[in-house]
Amino acid sequence: MKKLVLSFLLGLLIFTGNAQDDNTEPPKKSEISVNLLDLVVAGTLGVNYERLFDNNQSLFISANIFDTYGYYDVGYIEDNSAFSLRAAYLVYFSKDKDHHGFFFYPQLKLRTGEITVDEYYFFDEVEGQEVNQEFTYDIGGASAGFGIGHKWMFDNKFTLTLNGDIARNLGNFDNDDYLENVEVRFAVNFGYRF
Repeated sequence: MKKLVLSFLLGLLIFTGNAQDDNTEPPKKSEISVNLLDLVVAGTLGVNYERLFDNNQSLFISANIFDTYGYYDVGYIEDNSAFSLRAAYLVYFSKDKDHHGFFFYPQLKLRTGEITVDEYYFFDEVEGQEVNQEFTYDIGGASAGFGIGHKWMFDNKFTLTLNGDIARNLGNFDNDDYLENVEVRFAVNFGYRF
């Protein structure tokens, strides 16, 4: 009888151990996110994809529609045809966390398009009406830089990321006296890992 009970308990233990191994989720390899800060502040729709690699490293690719140069003129933009692609290589510094925590990244960005802003209004006394002057500038070009940030993981599938980066323009703008060569950006990304 003792042998039967021991055999039953041993079989139950082995079955339970195998059942737990079957319920283990495979590691997640991808994450998609949206930059909420740029959407609210600048009207830029930024959709991001992050491919997770071993050793707490990943490749981050971002596409931005209605992009701006830094946060220049965000309250005065009349028309925006700018689009950008950005690639960054994220290195997470935590040994205990899987692709979240504090991170550093180098980045490259390609951007094309123009922005039209309201420059000023004035009253034309001869015509007797208000006149709106607009200013259009090209923000196309390439930039390189780096950034730092922190990512929090919730329920092993949702992420919240706060980061900032600084990049230097690698070309010449048509209007050098209007835009600076150094661009600073911030992000609040909400994502889903799968």
